[in-house]
Amino acid sequence: MGMPALRHDSPVASVPRPRLRVVKPGTRVPASRSTSAKKSPSRAHSAARDLFRFFGVVVVAIALLGVGRVWLSVQAAEASIDSTTLRRDIKQERYVGDMLEIQQSALATPSRIQAIAGTTMGMAPATTVSYLDMRGSETAREQTAPADIAVSGASSGLLARVMDVAAGEAQVLLVGDVGLVSSQ
Repeated sequence: MGMPALRHDSPVASVPRPRLRVVKPGTRVPASRSTSAKKSPSRAHSAARDLFRFFGVVVVAIALLGVGRVWLSVQAAEASIDSTTLRRDIKQERYVGDMLEIQQSALATPSRIQAIAGTTMGMAPATTVSYLDMRGSETAREQTAPADIAVSGASSGLLARVMDVAAGEAQVLLVGDVGLVSSQ
């Protein structure tokens, strides 16, 4: 025989079911509260999204710090190379300056100047020396010191002028000679 029918109530049945209706194909269904609840993220999803954003920011910050450290290292290496080059250039220029000083002292010896003046211009040591007294500008008088060779008074003024011109020419030749030596 048969058993009596028992009614079983489940706990799911106590929750009210959403209202269902039949929709024809091609019609648009307005969004109800139950479908909009499915589209909004749950708390777990929003927490995961916030955690992902935090780690993304941390990774970007670490990457920027790494790029900054590499850039500073490159700048330090370039500065080191530049300073080494500058030190080498300074040492070389000091050497050139020392060589020029040695050449200048060799070219400025009185014996060399006398030899150039004697051979190039046929100059000899002065026979008389003339001094100008500049103490009184209105009474400037010329003093002549006697030398080994005596010359008459009229020719001594002419000779003094010729010697001044010759000395000036000797200086020009000396400067020209120094200019030629330094260009080699």
